[in-house]
Amino acid sequence: MGYILSDDAAIYYEEYGGGPPLILLPGLLGTIENTWRRFVPEFAKCFHTVVVDLRGHGKTNNPAGTLTIPMLVRDVETLIETLGFERIFLCGYSLGGYVGLAYGIENPERVKGLIMHGTKFFWTPEVMKRSCEELNPETLLQSDPERVQEMRNDHASAGNEERWNGLLETSREFAMRMVADGIPASSLPRARFPVLVSIGENDRFVPRIEAGELARLLPDALVKTVPKAGHAMKTVEKEPFLSMTLGFFNV
Repeated sequence: MGYILSDDAAIYYEEYGGGPPLILLPGLLGTIENTWRRFVPEFAKCFHTVVVDLRGHGKTNNPAGTLTIPMLVRDVETLIETLGFERIFLCGYSLGGYVGLAYGIENPERVKGLIMHGTKFFWTPEVMKRSCEELNPETLLQSDPERVQEMRNDHASAGNEERWNGLLETSREFAMRMVADGIPASSLPRARFPVLVSIGENDRFVPRIEAGELARLLPDALVKTVPKAGHAMKTVEKEPFLSMTLGFFNV
C-alpha cells in the first residue's frame, strides 16, 4: 500500500503476490474496493498484482479538478515506471479497459496482454448525453440506491459529500468529451499485443456487436461473454471471470 506522485496527484495503489506484473484498473466511479477487491487473492497466486484507485477516485486525489484520458494514461505510465516494470499485463473494467488500451497504443512494446471488460469504445453524442444523465446524483439514487451508498462510502475515505458530488460533476464533464477526446479508431492498428474484449451476457451499455467490431479493428483480439453478467462489475461471478482471465493470460 502506498502512493506515487504523478504530476499533481498522489495515486493510491496496493501490491500483492509475485510473478509477472498485472495491473488492475477500475472504471469511472469505481475503486479498488468495489471493483477488484474480491478478485485480488486469486490473481495474487499467479501475478505480482497491482490495484489502483484512478485519479480523483477512492484514496487518490485530483488537484487539477478535471479528468482526461491523457491524464489517466500518464498516471498508469508513472505507476509502471515507479515500480520498475518492463512489461506488464493489464486488466481494466469499463473506463479502466479504455485507459489500458490508450496506454498500450502509446507503449505497445510494454504490454504483454490486455483485458477490456465492459468497455465502451464507440461513443456518439446520444451515448454521451445518456451517460451524463445517468451520472446525475438524483438519477443514480433512483436507479440503484444501494450501489450509490457503497460508492459514496468508498470515496468518503478520501473526502466527504462535497468530494462525492465533485467527482460526479467531473465524471459528467469527462463523459461529454468522449467523442472529441476519445481514442481514434485509426490508432487501433498500433495496439500490437493480445487483447481480450469481454462483455457481460446482459450488458446493455456495451452490445456484443460493438465488442465484435472493436475486436475486428484490433490486430490481435478476440471477444468473450461472461454468462449472466450485466454491465456492473458486481454482477460478474468470480469463477467464470477468473477462468477466462487466467486462460487468456496463459497461466
